[in-house]
Amino acid sequence: MKRLFPLLSCIFLLCVSNVSAQNISDDLTDAQKAYVLSKFCTEVKYNFVFYNDLIFSWDSLCMTTLPTLLATKSKEEFVLELQRLCTRLGDGHTSIYQENPSNTQDWIRPFPMKTKRIGNRVFVTTVLSSDLQKQGVKKGSEIIEIDGLDVITYVNRYKRPFTSASTPQWLDFYPYAGFELTKDKGSKVSKILFKNRDGRTFEIVSNRNLNWDLQTGSIFDYKKLKGNVGLLKINSFMGNEFQKEFDKLYPHILQSDGLIIDLRDNMGGNSGNADYVVRHLSDKPIKTGKWSSRMYIAAHGSWRFPQEWFMESPDPLNPVDKENVYRKPVMLLVNAVTFSSSENFCVTFRGTNKGIIIGTPTGGSTGNPIHVDLGFGIYAQICTKNEWDVNGNKFIGIGIKPDIEVEETAEAFLRGDDEMINEALKHMKSFFKH
Repeated sequence: MKRLFPLLSCIFLLCVSNVSAQNISDDLTDAQKAYVLSKFCTEVKYNFVFYNDLIFSWDSLCMTTLPTLLATKSKEEFVLELQRLCTRLGDGHTSIYQENPSNTQDWIRPFPMKTKRIGNRVFVTTVLSSDLQKQGVKKGSEIIEIDGLDVITYVNRYKRPFTSASTPQWLDFYPYAGFELTKDKGSKVSKILFKNRDGRTFEIVSNRNLNWDLQTGSIFDYKKLKGNVGLLKINSFMGNEFQKEFDKLYPHILQSDGLIIDLRDNMGGNSGNADYVVRHLSDKPIKTGKWSSRMYIAAHGSWRFPQEWFMESPDPLNPVDKENVYRKPVMLLVNAVTFSSSENFCVTFRGTNKGIIIGTPTGGSTGNPIHVDLGFGIYAQICTKNEWDVNGNKFIGIGIKPDIEVEETAEAFLRGDDEMINEALKHMKSFFKH
């Protein structure tokens, strides 16, 4: 183990006695700032699964970042600079976040709408507030500017520098996905310039404390397409009711002659839920990928042993019910915001040999992060797990590469068409012929 940098260690000791009296106020002393930095840097050294792959000295980077952090004028600015430091680790599951303040009006909130980047344009995909709806915001509305900056420039200035990412594609699309684009303090007023499908532009000026009075959507969306092909959109793998909700849908899915599973913009959740769906697609055990995590034994450290690893090749997944599996062809749709346990789904799906993956490379990050209290209402999550696909290939830092690459276009989105679904239907026909 490398020695910890001495200056941070000294300042760390100065504020240890104050830790029990932590508060989450908007102001931090220099000693508190140094404590948070020291703890984060140390936790990374012991827990970050890719620590030994870093091409720079983490100790040196933490040391040179200290003056910048001490110079911050507020806790908000301090957290942003800590997030900027965290991005240097290049991992989508390693990040910094903080508790909401006691003033509920300043809680971090987005505008009540979901958005998506398609090419170099950004569109509203879901509106969850009648306040916005009455002012003209609807699905397909394009966001042109935020606070006087074109939307791409806005993200490059205020979002991208503080976003942790394992791949370029995640960094390019995640800041615009779901609710990420407009997240900020609830009391912050922003001016957003929209353009509707008819070309009319309009502005909305508001804080973020708006009503969320429209339906928020469900975990699953299911419908039948032409040719009796089912389209199952899985929006998330989160939720304690996930498996019960899937069980309700499954009899309808069984009645289809082919299935398209859409994991685009699914940022993950519980990998057990992902496995549950895959286990309905094969009547044979499904091979899974292996994983590893760092180990540290203090005595071995004193003897300067090299890094030790825990390695595991999990047992194959067994079918939920061999007599009731889905035996027809399946197509899987993915994009750059298919992430985490959704990527685990892709790995095991390939192990079923039931169909093909269509879309663009996924986010390239999955890692079972450990959550660490850094003190004073500031937290870190640090990736602890490296994984490989069923053939032993690396996909973290790369993404799951689809069998057929297809990109979405703004033109198709605005006319209500979908290139990826069309491609899946085309290949479904070839499976039927066999």
